[in-house]
Amino acid sequence: MDLRLPRPRMSVPSGPRRLIAAAAAVAVLAGVGTWSAVASEDNGPAVKRVDRLMDSGGARIDTSYFTAGDPDTKRPAILIGHGFGGSKADVREQAEDLARDGYAVLTWSARGFGKSTGRIGLNDPKGEVADARKLIDWLATRPEVRLDKDGDPRVGMTGASYAGAVSLLTAGYDRRVDAVAPQITYWNLADALFPDGVFKKLWAGLFINTGGGCEKFEKRLCAMYERVAEAGRPDAEARKLLAERSPAAVGDRIRVPTYLAQGQTDSLFPLGQGDAIAQAVRANGAPVSVDWIAGGHDGGDREQDRVEGRVNDWFDRYLKDDKSTDTGPAFRVTRTGGVDSTDGAARKRGASADTYPGLESGPRAVPLRGREQT
Repeated sequence: MDLRLPRPRMSVPSGPRRLIAAAAAVAVLAGVGTWSAVASEDNGPAVKRVDRLMDSGGARIDTSYFTAGDPDTKRPAILIGHGFGGSKADVREQAEDLARDGYAVLTWSARGFGKSTGRIGLNDPKGEVADARKLIDWLATRPEVRLDKDGDPRVGMTGASYAGAVSLLTAGYDRRVDAVAPQITYWNLADALFPDGVFKKLWAGLFINTGGGCEKFEKRLCAMYERVAEAGRPDAEARKLLAERSPAAVGDRIRVPTYLAQGQTDSLFPLGQGDAIAQAVRANGAPVSVDWIAGGHDGGDREQDRVEGRVNDWFDRYLKDDKSTDTGPAFRVTRTGGVDSTDGAARKRGASADTYPGLESGPRAVPLRGREQT
């Protein structure tokens, strides 16, 4: 099973859909990066992409930077991460779309994936989170990026699963993050992989295999996995290690507008993980919108176009400060509404509310009458 959750509408650029405006990747800044321009068939502005390898804490992080339109226009920035086992290539199309919408967009392959070096740390604050903060440092130096103050770019973060968690973690560790839009992600990885002390050996094994094997991970993580796999249950040290690398560790610091899409078909990161995120961010006083989508890590329809539309609106409102933008309901849940008789596809309908009720609305007393019965 592939944890990357591939984008169904992504394809290899070819034909009129993605015309290469440059004859080839041209070296810029004396070999620091390469650039290419991509035209749009919908008459939108051409997108310029610059690829660079950046040094971060002993690792080399492979990045792509997307811009479009007037280079003299100041614009907010967005960081887009990828799912576990993937690379920056998985989110290229979304990056191009956001660049055409007036954002400076930076994508990257997390350490240990794609062309990035370093060992996988499962969003270690000193590893993957530090890398994201380094990327924000770089965005602050770009002349086309809007700054809130010196060294502080107006920036949002988004991504699914592994990337969703690093978005939340970076917002907790770095106050320069202004808005986040994580999808199908986790609040506490220890609770997700060891619910009520039960070891999810299938999912844990998939993490190791998708990551390229135990030797690709930090030694502590590899040793933890081998220890827990042999025992068949987690120990206190394993729970502590994963909890420290989870958004829950900095939950009281995540105070930015958060749009969250959590999957209804997800045995890896079920709705309870998203509910904990929403409750914590709301308790910190930040705006929160929750979307329970049809798909998840177990399959189904991730409603990608609709979700990405909401992500764009979220950033328009909280990064561009466009108060006229409708960010959608505070809570929405997708429900199956029968079958299309023409092709047999399941129809989806949404129910929404102006407040998020939570996964559990709270117990209340219900009076019962009558004798005891079996």
